[in-house]
Amino acid sequence: MKRLPFFTSSQRRALQVLEWVLLLGIIGLSVRSWMRQKTETEGTEKSRDRSSISAEQITYAVEEEPIETFPFDPNTADSTTLLRLGLSPWQVRSIYRYRAKHGRYHKPDDFKRLPGLTNEQWERLMPQIRIATEFQYVESEQSYQESVDEMEEIEEKLGMSYAALRDTSYHQEKIHLGQTIDINTADTALLKMIPGIASRRAARIVAYRKTLGGFVSVEQAMEAIEMPDSVMKYMTVSALPVQKININRLSVQQLMTHPYLNFYQAKAINEYRKNKGDLHSFEELSGLEGFRPTDIDRLRPYITFE
Repeated sequence: MKRLPFFTSSQRRALQVLEWVLLLGIIGLSVRSWMRQKTETEGTEKSRDRSSISAEQITYAVEEEPIETFPFDPNTADSTTLLRLGLSPWQVRSIYRYRAKHGRYHKPDDFKRLPGLTNEQWERLMPQIRIATEFQYVESEQSYQESVDEMEEIEEKLGMSYAALRDTSYHQEKIHLGQTIDINTADTALLKMIPGIASRRAARIVAYRKTLGGFVSVEQAMEAIEMPDSVMKYMTVSALPVQKININRLSVQQLMTHPYLNFYQAKAINEYRKNKGDLHSFEELSGLEGFRPTDIDRLRPYITFE
């Protein structure tokens, strides 16, 4: 200000005040601009964080795939097709294992053995099963089997062999009312002496007895094949030791071979052994999922825990 001698002292002071005002104004504008830029940056980051959190936390409903019903061949259907039909992934894997182990499905009833298949699923899918011609049994074999079944039905109804029907002088030897046959020891020849039982029924009873491990009651013979109740009055069961299975030592597949254990029960036994160790009593067994009191009663003669 001393370099401006032509200004008076008051004018120089006014100019000095003006300089300070301008300097403070420039500083204020700079600070304001900096604060605005900082606020905008923080707002953008917060908005981005909120968007990220919302995207992570929000759960969107997934539309359930509708169940479809359409013709299919279980021998050629892929996993996508089987899932569209309403089968679960583990059932699809079971179908692939069946193909690998047993070859092909030859008739619709083969598909009925699929683990976990409910009555509702079977009634819905059964009419839609289409077995390709190359996977079906040849017609001659089917006709032969139908003829065999028809002859055996005649034998069972009349109580004599089909060949004997052509010989009117033939009389099939049958036991009389009051006489009984021990179904625990009888072979097919003896069983055929029971009125109402012929070759097919006798063979089924013997096969079922072997799979079961022996009979403990006459009623169990009725589980082998459909028969009239009248045959039971000609049967008796000897008190022979039955063959028992150790449920702590067999695999799921081996347990399922017993007529009184299904897939889910065998799986429950296996899971229990993995998690808690061996089973030691029927009380522990009854606590597993899928075991009803009637199931336990049927299994008692055939199970050991040792």
